[in-house]
Amino acid sequence: MVAGCGMTCIKYIVFAVNFLFFVMGIAAVALGIYALVDKNDMKALTTIDKDGKLDDFNGVGLLQSGAIVLIVGGSFLLIMGFLGCCGAVKEVKCLLATYAAIVILIIIVQVTAAGLAIAFRGRISDKLKDGLKKGIIENYDGNLTSGNTFSRAWDFAQVNFECCGVTNATVDFVNSKWYNTTRTTSQKVPKTCCALNNKDKVLDDNEEPDLVDNGCPSEAVGDNNLNTNKPCYTSVEDWIKNRAAIIIGIALGIVFIEVSQLTLVIATYTSLSYREIWRQLTLVIAPYT
Repeated sequence: MVAGCGMTCIKYIVFAVNFLFFVMGIAAVALGIYALVDKNDMKALTTIDKDGKLDDFNGVGLLQSGAIVLIVGGSFLLIMGFLGCCGAVKEVKCLLATYAAIVILIIIVQVTAAGLAIAFRGRISDKLKDGLKKGIIENYDGNLTSGNTFSRAWDFAQVNFECCGVTNATVDFVNSKWYNTTRTTSQKVPKTCCALNNKDKVLDDNEEPDLVDNGCPSEAVGDNNLNTNKPCYTSVEDWIKNRAAIIIGIALGIVFIEVSQLTLVIATYTSLSYREIWRQLTLVIAPYT
């Protein structure tokens, strides 16, 4: 009686947790889709190739890959939640077995995703700085409506973080496309390196920067309205690491819950198997008692 009560409790725990998985699956799919369709220009800075170069923005970055993993993993969670709920309540062993197989597959996928994110975080310090400098030289044109993804992303970063350049504002832009072809002769840094009256409008609507001090881009140093004393490298690095941390946390958190749930499902499956064996033995023994 006690054992039967215990298994009944486990059965309903499995049902409750799988209902939660169903909801989590919806949330994971929604988050993944949001990450993919988000128009935040900063996403361009996450598409770093294996050499840390930012000259090709057609590839899918690792953070975008993480979003795809969330969508796929969330879809599996939806299926898993359905199988778990039905298998537990209806006590259908084949559904529970299918459920266990899917859980194991999802765990493998999510551990892989977490590993990619961790590896990405580890290589940022080595690759990001040189990649950003190369991106400025080859791509930055200082045009907020530019067709160049990197250029828009870098202006977005400078305005958003109120910073300038990668590590040295007066040096980083010297050999850039902007410096050699687009800037006025007096400009030493782009307008987005300066304090703005319309920061939100620039970020949200790509509005032309309205400078607090119109002479700011020509000063380069010593101007209170200039952000050259704050390089962007650390801010961009932290921004990317924080996004990677979200993926790591979600993946590992779900894995922990899934391992616990897998244990309960195996216990339920085993209990049903023993109960079935006992029922068969009872039928065999019954004529002799």
